[in-house]
Amino acid sequence: MFGWFKKLGRWFRVFVSTVFGKAAAKALAKAVKELFKSEFGKLVLAIVAELVSSNLSTREKREVAFARIKAEAVARGLNIKSSLINLAIEMAVLRLKNLAG
Repeated sequence: MFGWFKKLGRWFRVFVSTVFGKAAAKALAKAVKELFKSEFGKLVLAIVAELVSSNLSTREKREVAFARIKAEAVARGLNIKSSLINLAIEMAVLRLKNLAG
């Protein structure tokens, strides 16, 4: 079910290492790990995990996740750009798929 996401993740790692160097790839991996340790990252991961098993289309899941994350950020007084929310959603999807094996 998640096989192509693993392939995409591997390709992305190789791409980042090739284009930016191994040090940059390691720094990116560390930053992503730290993201999911933060309150914002935990929130994103929880929302995305909840929506994974819903009957919504992929587009609907993304829209709902974005709206919920944005609303929660505003409620917490955080000013988070749309691009960061979208990136966090993508990283959460990849993280969950990697955890699923």
